[in-house]
Amino acid sequence: MAKSKKKKNKGGWLTDVLALVMKKPLVVLRFSEDEWQGIEGTASGLDKFTHIYSHDALHGVRTPALCLIYVSGEYSKEQAAYIAFLSSKQPVATLQSRLTIKHAHRITPPDETALAALITKKSLGAVLDKKLESDERAILLSPKLSAHLIEILAAIEENGAAMRSVIGTLTVPRKYEGSTSLQQDALNTALRAFGVPIGHRAGIVDIASGDETVLSRVGILEDAVIEDNARTISGMNLTASDLTGRAVFENNGERLEVITANKRPLEELLGVDLIYLNAIMENVVMVQYKMLEPSGDKRSNDWIYRPDAQFGKELARMKKFSLAKPAGDGEYRINPQVFYLKFVKRDAELGKAPITIPLEQFEILRKDPACKGPKGAFRVSYNALSGRYLRQEPFIDLIRAGYIGSHAQTTTDLATLIRATLKRGRGLVVAVQSKIDYSSDIE
Repeated sequence: MAKSKKKKNKGGWLTDVLALVMKKPLVVLRFSEDEWQGIEGTASGLDKFTHIYSHDALHGVRTPALCLIYVSGEYSKEQAAYIAFLSSKQPVATLQSRLTIKHAHRITPPDETALAALITKKSLGAVLDKKLESDERAILLSPKLSAHLIEILAAIEENGAAMRSVIGTLTVPRKYEGSTSLQQDALNTALRAFGVPIGHRAGIVDIASGDETVLSRVGILEDAVIEDNARTISGMNLTASDLTGRAVFENNGERLEVITANKRPLEELLGVDLIYLNAIMENVVMVQYKMLEPSGDKRSNDWIYRPDAQFGKELARMKKFSLAKPAGDGEYRINPQVFYLKFVKRDAELGKAPITIPLEQFEILRKDPACKGPKGAFRVSYNALSGRYLRQEPFIDLIRAGYIGSHAQTTTDLATLIRATLKRGRGLVVAVQSKIDYSSDIE
């Protein structure tokens, strides 16, 4: 039987999930060992899969919600339990519905009997026992029983990483509305530039205890909490006072290390930057996010960004670091500058229709009469750009190919840039792409 250890509810996630299951209760799903092995062998594995149930079996089930999955074999004594995210329920035939299940992570205890033994309230224990006596493959629990089970599972230390990861998927921003959503978009951009699907499970995730970071929503394989005094990125140190999280992804012999930094509360940050260092192509691209607001003119239906005094200081810093470096042997860039501005529409769906321009183009726009407001003040106008910007996919392709960004930079330059960004009160996502050195694994 799993030993329960009381833990503090760091970050308030337990309070949030308890409120959720009171509205959309837990569902217990049962799979045979053969079924589960088949799911694990699919392309998406436990990150995303679907299963068909009768309408009656899923009566009352509402999504998005959490589920507990129990796997058992007919002849094997091996059993396993998982917590996962139910993202949708859709009718697919006259008598059947399809459940989409995402981000299944193993938890303890591994079987239904051991779970029932942890129930501390007799009345709820009797309810659970009666529910589990059923032969149904999908069992909807009551709100009170769901909340009690979540509290029990969260109190087991070994479940911390799995629950934090799955529950984090419930709070992934859907719209651009603050620094949390911008940080999420920066992470998504880094993953797409690296060539892995958004939501891809990381091999390593470190989360600084109690800190806010989008990496807590990434698939976690191990509950590794940052305890080091510093982290090294390509020879640079980020002190623990700045660091909030780290995740490592691997794809086709390459590695992407993503670091989030700035321990100020996300809602207090002045913005978010993404620094993408491709050590293979030797290019560095920095993306600074800016929010477009409705112009207020219903006739034009325009979207506007109005630079403020803070951006003036940021612009001076970017110009200082924008001096082109000489090209190395075999290097080629369409544009060797490092800075790009990514404009997103407030409250738009995350990832939908962002537009990106290089810093050089921003300087040109400042002299463009079409970018002057009624009182002569400069603003970036979505309509005035008239399509003169990079769409999402072409921009990511250019980063991936090494066609944009600075020529090979010294780590000193990059470290100074990172420190300046953090000092300005901005959130930071640093993504470093490199080759995997398999020789280091051979003794």
